[in-house]
Amino acid sequence: MKVKEARECGDEHVLKGREPLQMGWYEFASTLAEGRTVLDVGCGSGEGLSLLATKAKKATGIDLDPRLKREDIEICDISQVPDKSYDLVVCIDVIEHVENDREFVRQLARVARDKLFVSTPNFTVSRNAHPYHVREYTPAEFENMFKEFQDVTLLGGNSSGEIRAEIKRRNTYHFINALYNARGTVLLAKVLKRVLFAKVWAHQAAVVEIA
Repeated sequence: MKVKEARECGDEHVLKGREPLQMGWYEFASTLAEGRTVLDVGCGSGEGLSLLATKAKKATGIDLDPRLKREDIEICDISQVPDKSYDLVVCIDVIEHVENDREFVRQLARVARDKLFVSTPNFTVSRNAHPYHVREYTPAEFENMFKEFQDVTLLGGNSSGEIRAEIKRRNTYHFINALYNARGTVLLAKVLKRVLFAKVWAHQAAVVEIA
């Protein structure tokens, strides 16, 4: 896991680093939101939040930048949200910006009553080159973030989430990603990927059952 000092989102203008590029992942999250109360953590400009609101019983967003405040977006930290106050907590492409990531995941799970949905880039593909990212995760590292939960579904997809699929052969997928990330084994990774009909996705997501 490569960790670096990242630039702050919104440091140039309010949407810099917060562009609504993950609408496919929001579309998937909206299927989990049907009839539920939903909290969108790090909601940014709110386009995804508006999509969640079309299916949710109630959808609220939180972010840290006061320039983002509107009727359905509160300016606060996740630690200020009461325990078990939302059925579903959604956190799309935020964790890679957070320094204390494990505590952040604990806070997300604390607020959720039923489910947690988290997405982030795959380090194997993007190599933490984004100037606003503190770190990125290999699929094995990402899955490890949720090791205390028994029921976790892993998804892979493109960056927008318009194309996505459940990762069912997790050990194989982790192994191929590890080969890509090790010196001298990239060619073997490419061969195995072709032989096993596997795909290394640019993005990844987890659906975590809390209850």
